[in-house]
Amino acid sequence: MIHEVKKTVVTLTVAECGEFHNLGEYHENITSVGEAAAIFKRIPPERMNGIPSIGINIHTKGTKHYEDTQMDIISGRTADLEVLDYVPDITNNPKAMAVIAELVGSFPDIKVRGSLEKWQKPEKEKQTGRPSVREKLAEKKAVIEQRDETGKEIREKGEEKKLEASQELAL
Repeated sequence: MIHEVKKTVVTLTVAECGEFHNLGEYHENITSVGEAAAIFKRIPPERMNGIPSIGINIHTKGTKHYEDTQMDIISGRTADLEVLDYVPDITNNPKAMAVIAELVGSFPDIKVRGSLEKWQKPEKEKQTGRPSVREKLAEKKAVIEQRDETGKEIREKGEEKKLEASQELAL
């Protein structure tokens, strides 16, 4: 079976009210972090009755827009990255993760909950798309050491049982 890889389009949204996007200004299909940040900063604080937000939208080509994955990343002065644990459509998309990293980096004065570290690949893996030989060898060595340790414990237990059995026979 051949799995078809579908192309995704990653864009940003800016909402004057993060809770109800249809209240106040709402901008979508923003293609750059710089443009989204500029729109976000232009929202006048005196007319806000809600908390402004910047969100990410992932559209898969060939699907309806209501099937898109959309989530606010920055809400007010906070970036919530912990919630990404529950949205694999975003964390499994390298383009989306790169946009989120750039977005959070462009607002150095905000509070950031969580981290992107667990979804970011090591530098070598980013370059080649696969783990380095050194990383593979380290993983194999750890598995072999664990297997050897388990085997040693089994042999020691077996010898203890033999010793107990021979002592029982001697009595």
